[in-house]
Amino acid sequence: MTESQRLELIANAVAKGDKKVAPKFEDLLSEFLSEKLIVEHGLSEVKQEEVEEEFVSLDAVSNDREKEDFDNDENLVDMNAVSSFWQEIES
Repeated sequence: MTESQRLELIANAVAKGDKKVAPKFEDLLSEFLSEKLIVEHGLSEVKQEEVEEEFVSLDAVSNDREKEDFDNDENLVDMNAVSSFWQEIES
């Protein structure tokens, strides 16, 4: 089958098609249409209310209120130093 025959076959299939998308391709079509919309129209401006809602939902906000565990968190302690437990034993 030549290239022109394949193209004609595809054109006929598209012309006869009922324009329905197979269920396994619905997500792909939805993603494509969303992308096309953003490319054509751009994104909307972010509102202050949306920023505040997102900020409240961040884990970092709640983590700031936790007590720091200097004995077990190696990011907060010089790991080459002797722990407070061993310091008490040595003295």
